[in-house]
This record gives sequence, structure tokens and C-alpha cells, in this order.
Amino acid sequence: MLREVKAKNPRTARILKAREPQLIEPPKKTLILHGTKCPQALDTVLKTFHSLTKPHSVLFHKKNENIHPFENAESVEFLANKNECGLVVFGSSNKKRPNCVTLARIFNSSLLDMCELLLLPAAGDNAIPPINELTMHVGLGLRPMMLFAGTPFEDPTSSSHAMLKTFFLDMFKGEETNAIDVEGLQYVLMVGAEEPRDNLSPVVHLRWYKVITKRSGHKLPRVELQEIGPKFDFKIGRMRAATPEAMKAAMKQGKRPNEEIKTKKNISMDSIGDKVGRVHLGKQDLKGLQTRKMKGLKRRAGVESDDDDDEDEDMMEVDDISDDEGHKRARTE
Repeated sequence: MLREVKAKNPRTARILKAREPQLIEPPKKTLILHGTKCPQALDTVLKTFHSLTKPHSVLFHKKNENIHPFENAESVEFLANKNECGLVVFGSSNKKRPNCVTLARIFNSSLLDMCELLLLPAAGDNAIPPINELTMHVGLGLRPMMLFAGTPFEDPTSSSHAMLKTFFLDMFKGEETNAIDVEGLQYVLMVGAEEPRDNLSPVVHLRWYKVITKRSGHKLPRVELQEIGPKFDFKIGRMRAATPEAMKAAMKQGKRPNEEIKTKKNISMDSIGDKVGRVHLGKQDLKGLQTRKMKGLKRRAGVESDDDDDEDEDMMEVDDISDDEGHKRARTE
């Protein structure tokens, strides 16, 4: 059940109005937290997310103890609401779940859904370098071009990959605009998923590529991709989906400015500005209608129906004709 907050003063009313669904939503801020134990590989993942989501992210360098999102989400909700963040990235490591990255979304000051990613150990050339040795020279506030590769992202029955896709879109999409400069398209984020096998969760690969344009001899340049930054391989762990009621409220959109106002049926405005209504009645029964009493409509005594009146009129016409013929005969005689 979603709680409903009523405004007690004009200041509270303005704050609640700003939190209502908007047609163009502002970018969500991301809160990045460290757990009690955070190895170097996991610290690299968190700082990489922070560097790519600036200035819409907040990084806490100190370690936070007693934070367990799946067991108790009160601490995560408190920190997210205090910093006005809609996304939370929490990194922790323990014996049971080493190098674990928890992605969470906050809606209406409470936890909406969560997804857990387990960082797989890198070997050989895929070893994760320290954050100081990264070569990701990406401008501040630039949005990446995102590519989701793999059949699990296209499978409608795979709820885990669908949720993971929405998490990354909310985190890296930035501000919504109608037009974008081509110079701002500098890097690509590729999220690839392997084919599922033996009822095991497929591995998810995160790769970053820099867009390089070269001369091609034609009007359009030649585009090449150069791999930059570290390589992350994750395995999907625990998940907690949102309730249908909360998801419906979270997906609600604001009113469009040019949207026509729905008018009530059979109610309109005339040229003067008065409201005119139309009332539809059912079929009327005119048998019991009370009419004006007239002497001409009254029935004469001894006449039972209209058929008798018609017979009397015919008899009168015959008598008149017979009288005329009698007068003519008398004259001739």
C-alpha cells in the first residue's frame, strides 16, 4: 500500500507538486556506497560508475557498516532520501557473496526493486587495473550510446535481464533532449549476455568503447570503436521485483501541455460562454396524456364508436340525394 501525504501548508504543497509525475523527468541521481569490506576490484567498479554518471551521482568514500539491503532496507532508504537519489549502487564483499554489487531503485521514499550482480574474477589480459590507471577520458555529462546484445535481453520471459536493462538505462541515460550534437557521441556502452545453458544464469559482460571517426573519401566519415577502460564480467544473483501497484504508480506519466481536456458527455459551451447540457429521455407513453377538453371532441349520446359515426354520415348523404330526386320528379310532373 502506497502512503498518501497531504499538504498542511503551501510550502509542503509546492514540494509535493514538484514530486508529481512530470512529462520530462529529470535525470535520476545515483548514490554509490561502500560496504564494510570492499576489495580493489569492487572499488574500481564503483568508481567507474561514478566517473561515468557525473554530475548526477554521489560517492561515499567511507565504509558503511550494518547495511544489508535484502534483509533490511531502512538504511538504504534513509541515505537515498537524504541525498535525493533515485538509484543506489552498494558494493560489499563477504565469504558467502564475494564482490557483490547491489543495484536498487527508490520510489516514493521506499525501496522499489533490487538486483544483485556478482563480479567474476578476471584472469590474464582481462585483469581489472586500479582506478588510477584507467584511460577513460570521457567528458563531463556526456551520454553514452547503449547497446544490449544477446538473446536473453530479447526474451520476454527473462525478467532478470529485463530488470537489469532498465537499471542501466536509468543510470546512464542522463537528461532527455529532443536534439543532440554529434560531437557529444564519444563512447559506447555495450552490455552483452551469453547464451543460457544448463539452467545457469548467463554471464553479463560490460565493455566501453570510444568512437573514432576517420576520413573515408565520402560524405559520411568512417566510424571505428576503440576499447577503453576496464572489463567487467557479472553473474546475476538475487532479485526482488516491484509489486504491480508500485510499478504502475512509478510508471505514471505527467499531463501533456497540448493534450485536449476530456469534456463531459452532452455538456458544451455556447458562443456566450454559458454551459449547455443535453438531456436524453426515454420513449414517452402518450396514452395517458391529458389533453384540453372540447365539446367537439365529446362523444354524442348513443354513439358507441367512430364506425357508427361513419355509417350515419353515409345514410345522411343517401337521404339527401333521395330528397333531391323527389323534388325533380315533382317539378316534371
